[in-house]
Amino acid sequence: MTVREAYRILGLAPGAGEKEIKKRYRQLMMEIHPDAGKFREGESTGAAQEINGAYSVLKKRFGNRTGEGEAGAGGGRAGGRKGRPPWDAPVNEHAYRAREILHYAEDREGNILGSFSVARGKFLWKTEEDFSLFLLSIYRCGKELLDELDAFRKVRREPAFRQQIQAELTYLLAQQFMDGLGLLRELARMERKAERDSEKGNDGGKGKDPEVFYLAAMAELGAGVKPVPPGAALYPARLKGHRLYLKDGEGREMGYLSFPDDRLYYVVIPLFEQRRVQVKIRAAEKKPSGSGRAKKAYQHLHLWIRIPEGEVCRPPESLNLQIENLLQRYRG
Repeated sequence: MTVREAYRILGLAPGAGEKEIKKRYRQLMMEIHPDAGKFREGESTGAAQEINGAYSVLKKRFGNRTGEGEAGAGGGRAGGRKGRPPWDAPVNEHAYRAREILHYAEDREGNILGSFSVARGKFLWKTEEDFSLFLLSIYRCGKELLDELDAFRKVRREPAFRQQIQAELTYLLAQQFMDGLGLLRELARMERKAERDSEKGNDGGKGKDPEVFYLAAMAELGAGVKPVPPGAALYPARLKGHRLYLKDGEGREMGYLSFPDDRLYYVVIPLFEQRRVQVKIRAAEKKPSGSGRAKKAYQHLHLWIRIPEGEVCRPPESLNLQIENLLQRYRG
């Protein structure tokens, strides 16, 4: 598809700017929403693919700065027109359950009205897909599994227990759709070679350098715990409840690791759980914002993550077994 054709499909004059393209894209996607009633199911799917193809061409023209997730099909159908896939993302064929790809429905002023499914499959998460909608798709996937068990047992488990199981189920299912190393390369800052050499005391030896990534992180401090001085080292203490607890040089437990960017929690913590990374942590000079108790609740950190040579950060095969064991626990 040419750029001129892309503008024609979106109904825009050649040369229209990013804001105008984004606004028009939202309008068209809203018009083909299943609730709009203007298209039959097959027509909606074809229209969505044509619109998304045009939008994708123009995104590339502007360096992908339009900031909108690219939808792959309309009406929630899994198949694409002319054999094209409904969503342009890698697939984890071993995932326990397929999930939805969700897209925001907006009015002409850009106000969010809700969301609708544009595809369903075992697609990995890409940063073009809104992360909040990704988590919603994972939550719905887990809810489907628990609803099926409730229907089979003909009784609904107590809400508190179900909520506990669903939270754990959401975490495990999310891991099946995350490419840890690929997302680190996209979301984190890769250190320059000189910095990597300094970190590992490289003496110019042979072999491929391990990949080292830098992330801004935080320590959620425990009650009564005082921050360590800037530059002080912190170390992993233990993993519990999908949290990495940290300790200072004297072995005093400080709190647990967290991130300003919520997406990184689902990328980084599983790597620690799978023992696939090495880490270096230093207290940052940046002081917490806020005042009083809230100001003392966390401390900013510098976090370096090293991926050993040859390590492949893929969802572990044991995830399906963990999910099955969790569902068995829910069955009772």
